[in-house]
Amino acid sequence: MSVDIDAEVVEEAHVPNPIAKSMLEKYLKELQAAGLPASVLAHETLEYLRKFSKVSSEEAEELLNELSSFNLRNESKVMIINICPQTIEELRALLILEDKVFDANELENILSLISKHCLK
Repeated sequence: MSVDIDAEVVEEAHVPNPIAKSMLEKYLKELQAAGLPASVLAHETLEYLRKFSKVSSEEAEELLNELSSFNLRNESKVMIINICPQTIEELRALLILEDKVFDANELENILSLISKHCLK
């Protein structure tokens, strides 16, 4: 059983899975503290995020900030964090939304950041 909660969407944004996981965990703890049940969908979503998050929310935040130096769209940064590509070919596939073509050096620098945060 779930309960309708009077809430308003104040912002919509693309966020990496690890950050979404952290946000959902916080929300579910608040519901539990208030004695309110959470929906099955919320629990299934949390299970999915736990299974497929490849880094901690802290590492995701750091990588998100570091990727900003490459002037990437937020959607591209989120896909990079969610997938943690390991090769230039995998990375290129995730940069399809970008208006710019990245040279090999830039791609290697991005992969270096990814390996620093994702491949621990």
